[in-house]
Amino acid sequence: MKKHPHLARKFLLLYKLRINPAVQTHSDLAEQLGISRQAVSRWVCGTVTSTGDRIPATQLVKIAEMFDLDEHWFTLGFEEFEANLIDKLESQKRESAQRPEKITLSLLPITNAKIFGRDAELDLLDSAWQNAEINVVQVIAFGGVGKSTSINCWLSRLDQCNYRGAKRVYAWSFYWQGSSSDIKSSGDFFIEHALDWFGDERPTEGTPWAKATRLANLIRASRTLLILDGLEPLQYPPGPKSGQVENPAVALLIRELALDNKGLCIITSRLAVADLAPYQDGRVQTIDLSNLSVSASVQMLKSMGVEGDEADYVQAVKEYTGHPLSLSLLGGYLCVVHQGDIGKFRELKSLLDEQNLGTHAKNLMQVYLNWFKNTPECSLLYLIGLFDRATTLEDMKSIILIDPDLAVTKDLAKLTHPQWSYAIKLLCDANLISIVNRDANCILDCHPLVRDFIADYLKSEQIDIWTKGHELIFQYLQQESVDNPSNMAELEPLFRAVIHGTQAGLYEAAFQLYFERIKGRQFSLFTEGSHHADQACIRTFFKKEWTETRTELGKDEKFYLLSCAATNLIYLGEINEAIEPSSKSINWFIQHEKWLEASITAGPLISMLIAAGRMFEAFSLIDEIQECVENTNNSVIKAMAFNFHAYAYHLHGRDDKAKELFEKAENILIQCSPCSPVTFPTVSSYYCKFLLDTGAPELALQRSLKTFAWREQKTWQVAIDTTSLLASDILVLGLVFLQLGDRTNARIQLDRQVELLKSADEWLYLPTGLNSRAEFHIETNNFQAAMRDLEEALSISLRTGAKFSEWETYINFAQLHYGYEDYDSCKAYLQRAKDLPDMGMYRFRDAEIDELNNNLSRHGRYLSKDENQEHEISA
Repeated sequence: MKKHPHLARKFLLLYKLRINPAVQTHSDLAEQLGISRQAVSRWVCGTVTSTGDRIPATQLVKIAEMFDLDEHWFTLGFEEFEANLIDKLESQKRESAQRPEKITLSLLPITNAKIFGRDAELDLLDSAWQNAEINVVQVIAFGGVGKSTSINCWLSRLDQCNYRGAKRVYAWSFYWQGSSSDIKSSGDFFIEHALDWFGDERPTEGTPWAKATRLANLIRASRTLLILDGLEPLQYPPGPKSGQVENPAVALLIRELALDNKGLCIITSRLAVADLAPYQDGRVQTIDLSNLSVSASVQMLKSMGVEGDEADYVQAVKEYTGHPLSLSLLGGYLCVVHQGDIGKFRELKSLLDEQNLGTHAKNLMQVYLNWFKNTPECSLLYLIGLFDRATTLEDMKSIILIDPDLAVTKDLAKLTHPQWSYAIKLLCDANLISIVNRDANCILDCHPLVRDFIADYLKSEQIDIWTKGHELIFQYLQQESVDNPSNMAELEPLFRAVIHGTQAGLYEAAFQLYFERIKGRQFSLFTEGSHHADQACIRTFFKKEWTETRTELGKDEKFYLLSCAATNLIYLGEINEAIEPSSKSINWFIQHEKWLEASITAGPLISMLIAAGRMFEAFSLIDEIQECVENTNNSVIKAMAFNFHAYAYHLHGRDDKAKELFEKAENILIQCSPCSPVTFPTVSSYYCKFLLDTGAPELALQRSLKTFAWREQKTWQVAIDTTSLLASDILVLGLVFLQLGDRTNARIQLDRQVELLKSADEWLYLPTGLNSRAEFHIETNNFQAAMRDLEEALSISLRTGAKFSEWETYINFAQLHYGYEDYDSCKAYLQRAKDLPDMGMYRFRDAEIDELNNNLSRHGRYLSKDENQEHEISA
């Protein structure tokens, strides 16, 4: 009896019914599986030495998933297989006929309803939605090419088919403002809003990492269509990190959905999303939008009411390079000013710059402003451009009433209802703004490139309108905000108000708002909260990002902002960027003889310097801070100073000095009562790891268990505790168990520490946790699990600039590949570790590296030692 009878007929039926649109032939199937077409033919037909109608067990699961079938269906007779398949399709058809349980599209930008020349792209979106293999689609194009318009058109088309089986449809736009605006969307508000919409019971609780993980799971729980429009405000611009998502929570969400997704996530952006690069194996599809063809451009102009000679159409389209926004503005101008005569486009020819697409739109904007000069329409356009996102007409009127005598408000304050309607219609006819009526509100918006132009023009040509307009919005947002905000939805108007205040030049008033109503008068270096939103808020207080504040601020205010920036950068995993503001904070403390604060701030900075591969600077800071430590007259602070110094010596390979300093610290820590007030958390994991690394696992176990006994007894040593400290202690305990041969407890502890570090959003220490668990997997020959942990550790290290973790990960990759006898890869990773700059001062793994090198030499792959050793640190 055949194991999978009538296999040829079954495959042909699957192809015919387009169960998976991406697999319609044996060749498609083979390509998806990563095997040869001949291998598929052997399963179906057999050979002289093998029986056909048999799918290998290693491929059966993949094929079942590919077609979304139960594995046992292939064992059925053909008639039963066909009946089951027809039933499945009928069920899907009935499901597709139902509307989604929940839909929200109101947060997408308002765009024109008509679209031209995008049929191929819309068909690609249709295909992606039906293809279970595709998890994310990114639509990439320059500004003004029609990304949002294309998505809105596709959604409208999908709506007519009840969204073809989507259970939920959720859309969000990060592009509330133009790319040149100082008001940047942080992404934190999106995470909380989406959690609430998808039904999370605690949308405001947890770290950004935890929130993003919960959101990914909620999205994946059913077939969801997720639209993330205008992602570029959250991406790094062209450069070393080009396209990488700056907000760690949003980046995590996107990676999770790319990895596994029942539905589809569609992203639009001007930049390809660098975080999606590892998933370009069929799970991520990229659609590149180009400018419109000549025929589509002509059709677009004609649809707007532009008339004239065909040759003029073609010439105008070529002049404007088929750029949709420029053509839209051109068509609007010709209709409003020249009764739609296409021939009049030549009067604008002198304004064109064929080298820059954006210039076309900006030059047309200048023509509009000249034409609208000294009219209510011009004032309304200014206000819409100053506001950072779509706003209701009623809100606009409220802002105007705050001060109706300003240059930007006086013409609008006098308008009657019909005059308002006329002004709005005229701007709409010119395609300068778009409107939509929603929930009895008239909502006004404009394209980001239009907003960019207005901002640039007002800052350079109409500075009084720029400052007074932002001051109006600053006052309005404060009035509309709640008194005691408790979540991102309530905090967000205050964040925006601060930025509008700085743009108005009201730095003192904006800082007071930030300090009193957002921070709640807290003056702490380390605080919980939405660090990315906070960083986006304080950005405009800085002349040079995160190191030089505005001269208009007082000294204390400048220091506070530096401290906030340092805090945010630490929690966001931007290690290198956090170092300078942290150093400046310490210097400020020293100048004001705040010895305790300087000493406490130095600990995290030393950790950051070590993590960033800047060991020499770490030792320099340790030396610099010793006087502060002495001046605190606090023995607990002194113990921790010994501890950090000892840890640095151990990493540098100076275990003699490390042992001496660790023992000094221990003599203080093991006291029954503290000799001084406890104002700083004590750290035990460094000493336990030192004992483990220096061949004393039993002593390491005893000392580690003592730490947990302190926690149980709530003694003074753990009076100040954190999740990351607990995770670090558990990490070392897991490694101790591993070295002592207790693999069961090692696995429990090493899994637990990774989850704790993730829950605490500890980007600084998580790679170490993942590397440690990878050591367990290598030891137990679970190479696949080790590979996953090391890949994640390397990804985080590269993202955050944690060079020390990157170096350790390369060494562990070398160990991994040596374990399954891939000596070339082992040598390559060891070479990468060796070539990493500034890591020559990290000597504590020299013996292990030498052993690997010696082992490689026996297989003819010797890696020579570096003759240029880093200089030693003096005792």
